[in-house]
Amino acid sequence: MKRVMRVAGGILLAGLVVLALREIYVRVTTDEIYLIYTSDIHGHVLPEKHYDASTGLTWETGGAGSLNTYLSFLDKPYLLLDAGDIFMGTPEGALAKGGFIVKLMNDLKYEAAAAGNHEFDYGIEHFRALAGKANFPFLCCNLTNRDGSEIPFIKPYEIFDVGGHSIGVTAVIEEDLHKVLAGDTATGFSVSYASSSVQRVADELADKCDIVVVLSGLGLDGDKELASRITGVDIIAGGETHIALKKALMINGIMVCEPGWALRYAGKIKMRVGKRGLVRAEWKLAQLLSSKYPEGNFVSQRIGEYENEDYKRVNIPVGSASMWIQRYSGGPVNPMGNLIADAMRMAAGSDFAFQNEYGIRDEIAPGTVRIRDLVTVSPFGNTIVTMKLTGGELRELLEQSATREKGLLQISGLKMIFNSELPKGRKLLNVIVKDAEIDPEKEYTLATNSFLAGGGDGFVTFKKGRDIKDTAMKLLDATIEYFKNNSPVSPSKEERITDIRS
Repeated sequence: MKRVMRVAGGILLAGLVVLALREIYVRVTTDEIYLIYTSDIHGHVLPEKHYDASTGLTWETGGAGSLNTYLSFLDKPYLLLDAGDIFMGTPEGALAKGGFIVKLMNDLKYEAAAAGNHEFDYGIEHFRALAGKANFPFLCCNLTNRDGSEIPFIKPYEIFDVGGHSIGVTAVIEEDLHKVLAGDTATGFSVSYASSSVQRVADELADKCDIVVVLSGLGLDGDKELASRITGVDIIAGGETHIALKKALMINGIMVCEPGWALRYAGKIKMRVGKRGLVRAEWKLAQLLSSKYPEGNFVSQRIGEYENEDYKRVNIPVGSASMWIQRYSGGPVNPMGNLIADAMRMAAGSDFAFQNEYGIRDEIAPGTVRIRDLVTVSPFGNTIVTMKLTGGELRELLEQSATREKGLLQISGLKMIFNSELPKGRKLLNVIVKDAEIDPEKEYTLATNSFLAGGGDGFVTFKKGRDIKDTAMKLLDATIEYFKNNSPVSPSKEERITDIRS
């Protein structure tokens, strides 16, 4: 027995020696560099408070100021990137229509950013002007003009030298871009398949770069699929779905990661790079806590030249909240969704109201509620549109909503029951109005936002509406009136959307 133990101990010791020698070899023959990246900043550059309903804990992040402090602590060469959607979402993001955010990114020394779908929110010409103010390129390899020609101010890729090693960076935008761009903006573009576009760039970069990185606006599921379809890529640095991945995924030998949104985190990839390229990569989320990375005056000393009269109004109080009003409660109730749909229905005097889930951009803390708090919830400038649809047409909308492809429509005045595990087209089980099943022949009045009314997020049934009228009232103004008339506001806890999956 003792002999067996001695043999086992010897084998273990030999294994440890081999591992130690390998580690020494890696350290001697490679360099350590960092890839730091953010995504979906959406203009959230100021300190913000956050709340976790499951634990009851609150904390504060410091925005761009904390990111600046975090970067100052890095002890190795690094490449700073962003995966897109940089400005739309806050009063600060609206300053110079994104110009202030670009100024901050210039001063933080970002090297590149993906062209996100929200970069087009003010139209192509504005994006062109914004890109002209950036000291970094906007990237995308699967987006061209309608005729197939390259968009001059969006590059398919860029190559960077970091610590003597070449990193090729490309980016992709969602293939269903036409569903998420308002108005006719999307008609001027052609979007190619992400996988074939990335593969073409990866093949071109194969002999030029030690590392190939894809900045992705496909969302996490899209990133997983992309990784399974391509070769020659080392890292997919994803965004769009606002998920903070604590552990990176490895798919087809490709690291897939995502750092959350709103500058709550910075993603850090610690890389060991040698003559044959990437040897090792380690993913870590850095939470940008004000307490750990003080924000200082990085933002405040730069904002003055961008302030205007509209911005000075955003701190005006309009009411109060009795508790945290969250977008996602972890259960069947979406308190903020209920609130916005109710505010819209009250303002329009309609039977029902519908709000797209992804159009609800923030939550509200208890206490005084200011205009700025409501701007971050509804930042897109949408107006309220009224129309008439039959009960059958409303079932079409809610059947599509039940797929969750673009989130669940938030509703007021009715309830829906569905089973998410049933096949597409059969998920919706019932629609209830005043304790009775909706009449498929009856015509109802409804209110929605102008984005959805135009078929946004693919909800084209809204375009079948009759007696369509744009009220010219902004959704933001409707929520302001709601708080003025109902404060202190407590969100409705009514379960309006029920998934009875087994």
